[in-house]
Amino acid sequence: MKRARTSDRHVKGRDDDPRAIARYLAQLPAARRERALALHGLILSLFPQASVSLGSRMPTYRLGEQFVAWASTQRHLALYTCSAGRIAGFRARHPEIEAGRGCLRFRDRQRLPLADLAQVVRNALAPGRALLAREQAGRR
Repeated sequence: MKRARTSDRHVKGRDDDPRAIARYLAQLPAARRERALALHGLILSLFPQASVSLGSRMPTYRLGEQFVAWASTQRHLALYTCSAGRIAGFRARHPEIEAGRGCLRFRDRQRLPLADLAQVVRNALAPGRALLAREQAGRR
């Protein structure tokens, strides 16, 4: 017999416990953890007011409707924005970094260019009007 879901956070796949990120980080191998902590620190230094949770089992940072998330996978550390426009500048400067439609994938031996990732985070959490207009036009 299935158990009824009693918590809204479980229905949405979200864990708002402040210790959830620490637990997530603690499970990572040391080298990956160091890189993940650097990324986590970058995001919080740029947007300390962002709400932080484990959304879809990955650290997720939200400001209103905007978000950025990252996850540790078997082969890389991935940063998700779900928008090709939000990572376009980074991709142009770093063609060696594997990327998807709106995500960047960093293999463990690749450098994590935090200075350039700062703009990706800004685009994700506080996109400018021009970027939002391009995204709206692309949805039509």
